[in-house]
Amino acid sequence: MLRYTFDYHHPGRALTMCSYPYIAHSILSLKSQIDSKLKIHIDISGQVTMKMAILAILLIFAGGCLTKQDGGSAQNDSALIQPIPTVSGTRELLLNEQDLQQLGMTSDLNEQDLQQLGLSNGTNCRTEEGYTNIVDSSPGQYSICIYTINSLNDTQVIIELQKFTNIEALNGAYQYDSSHLYSIEGLISENDYGDKSRFRVNDEHDYGGQYNEPNIYYYHLWICKDLYLIHITSKGTKEAEEYIAKIGRRILSKFR
Repeated sequence: MLRYTFDYHHPGRALTMCSYPYIAHSILSLKSQIDSKLKIHIDISGQVTMKMAILAILLIFAGGCLTKQDGGSAQNDSALIQPIPTVSGTRELLLNEQDLQQLGMTSDLNEQDLQQLGLSNGTNCRTEEGYTNIVDSSPGQYSICIYTINSLNDTQVIIELQKFTNIEALNGAYQYDSSHLYSIEGLISENDYGDKSRFRVNDEHDYGGQYNEPNIYYYHLWICKDLYLIHITSKGTKEAEEYIAKIGRRILSKFR
């Protein structure tokens, strides 16, 4: 009578027949059929050949089991893949002259307005390549620009663009910036732009809302897209809401 044994070891996991009963039953049934037909004595070389054939069959079954386990692991690993940005940096999201004309905005501002945002020499935008975000101190990129909407009594618009290196830092910055000082009463819409978003207007229930200037409206639109956080703010008339929405959609159109 031939005896069949099979031990398989794989680094990091144990694979046994008992893990897959239907495979174990098929292997035992095959062994029984072979044993019942071996009625004659075979020489040593024949025994070795038979054992090698059976071992090959068992390896085929074991390979299927291993592939199934490894496939599940690959699926789990794929869930951890970070989103791949479709633009290389915040500069690619800046509005150009054609954008400004179509949106009815201008970059002509006085020096005092520019200096308040750290801008000078008539430049209405600046970009920090070595920017470090405040959430986890990971490196990123930051751009800020200021414009005016002449048709709305020179309503000012500030656009901030941040690039992050991981989704956790992006989510942390988005949740903190778009909610911690604001009330639910001022929320206009949520998740209407990009991957997720919040659109707000100032309200008396906001933190410090009692000090808001009368008849001055502050709109805020935060948009997450890939690994970027877009923040558009306006200060001026109530009619600026539509302009802020258009600016958000125009910036999103730059993602390929």
